[in-house]
This record gives sequence, structure tokens and C-alpha cells, in this order.
Amino acid sequence: MQLLSFEDAEGFRLAAESWLAAAEHENNLLLTTLLAAPPDTNFRGWLVVASGTPQLALLQIPPHHLLLSQGNAEAAAWAAGHLRTDLPGVTGPAPIACAFATPWSERTGRLSVLNNEMTFFTAERVAPFRQPQGSLRAAGIEDFEELAPLAAAATREMNLSKSEQEPEQVERVLRRAISERRQFVWADGASIRTTASYVEALPRGGARIRGVFTPPAFRGRGYGSAMTGALAERLLATGQGWVCLFADNANPVSTGIYRRLGFQAGANYASVRFD
Repeated sequence: MQLLSFEDAEGFRLAAESWLAAAEHENNLLLTTLLAAPPDTNFRGWLVVASGTPQLALLQIPPHHLLLSQGNAEAAAWAAGHLRTDLPGVTGPAPIACAFATPWSERTGRLSVLNNEMTFFTAERVAPFRQPQGSLRAAGIEDFEELAPLAAAATREMNLSKSEQEPEQVERVLRRAISERRQFVWADGASIRTTASYVEALPRGGARIRGVFTPPAFRGRGYGSAMTGALAERLLATGQGWVCLFADNANPVSTGIYRRLGFQAGANYASVRFD
């Protein structure tokens, strides 16, 4: 096997995008992260190649977790023995992430701790859902002060990596989503009941809904379902062939909501941190 290294997103995209896109559902996490990376991002990418054919793609935007594509578990274990960089953790399809994490821990002496397990859900159409009071609208910069603490609470509740919970990172992601018209709220008059955003994907499909969060005071009234359903409908109506999201396996309420909206469960993902 051979490990090819890339230090810019464009070079990695040219080398890996067509291979990743051939399994666009399984590789949505890498594709959406790659397409969303700003030109000046501190970027690291790798391809494990055997006989001229990619076996695994790896991507990291420090200080975040290493992201793994779908691929060969043997290649993941091999990469763990040859990658020369510091990693706070790894996230990817569960068998691939675990195949990487075990030998990485053995080589570095760092403890592997399961951060969370998620299911990747996809939908090509949305089932009917109840419409509570209020409506979906794009968030504006005037909403930033109210949305910032909600975004921070969402990262904690979803048990995201430590780097994703840093206040500066939360605010940076929120500001960019607002400026690019990817941040939405379900509002009843002046009251924001739920918030969510999405990450762009390939033109033909795969926009990923993320950060669906309802403050505790408004839960149990259908706002989370309405937000997810309405945003998915909006994305599908604008040309996306399918939409997706990740759900924490430890949260049966959210996974139940997504199933009722017509989302189909796919691969299991694991997020492992190295302590």
C-alpha cells in the first residue's frame, strides 16, 4: 500500500472526489467537509492506494477529528501505522474508525475512548408532519446574539468533539452559516423555537442537515419535527435529489422523529477520541 499526502483542499479534491462520489451516501461526511473547506483552511488529506486504486480517504482540518471515508478496514489499520501527525480523535463508519483507532492507540500509547455512536439517515421525500405555530425562515445577522448560546448548547448536547465545542469555533461556524443563508430557525413571531443549519454537498444531492436544537422550554410541541421536515422539503425543492443527517444513537427521541419524517437509516458511525 502507498500513502499519498495532500496539504491543500483543491489537490485532495482533484485526487479523491470522483472516487468518493462513486459512493456518495457512504462518503457524505468527507464530501460535505471537503466542499465546505475555505481556501485558506489548514488542511490535511491522505489517500491509501493499492495497485493504483484508492482504498481509503482520510481528511483532517486541525484541530478537529480525522475523518475517514468508507473503505477497506485493512487499509485503515495500515494507515494508523503510517500516518505521522497528531490526532485528537477519529470519526468515520464504525468498522473503519475502530480498525484505525485500535492500532493508533497501540502505536501512540494514547487511550481510545468512544465519544458517541451515530446513524446516518437519508431521505428522498418527506412524510407529512404536523405544523405547530410559526414557520421556517432563514436566520439573519440580527439573530446572532440569540442563536449563539443555542448553537453552543447544541454542540454540548450532541457531545461533539472538544474542538467543535470551543466558543470561538461555534461562533465562527454560526456566522458563516448565517452569511451563506444556510442557517434557519422555526419562529413564532419574534420567538425562536428551534434552530438548524445545513452543509452543502454535490449538486445532485446529499445536503446534510445539522445542529437541530430546540431549547428545553419548547420541547414536546413538534418544533424539532417541523424544523427538520420543512428544511428537508426546502432543500429537496431546490434540486437536491436527497438529503441526510446524523442522529446520536443514544437519543431515541430524535431518531424516532427522523424515521417518522421518512428518513431511512444507513451506516453506523463512531467518533473516538484519543486521551
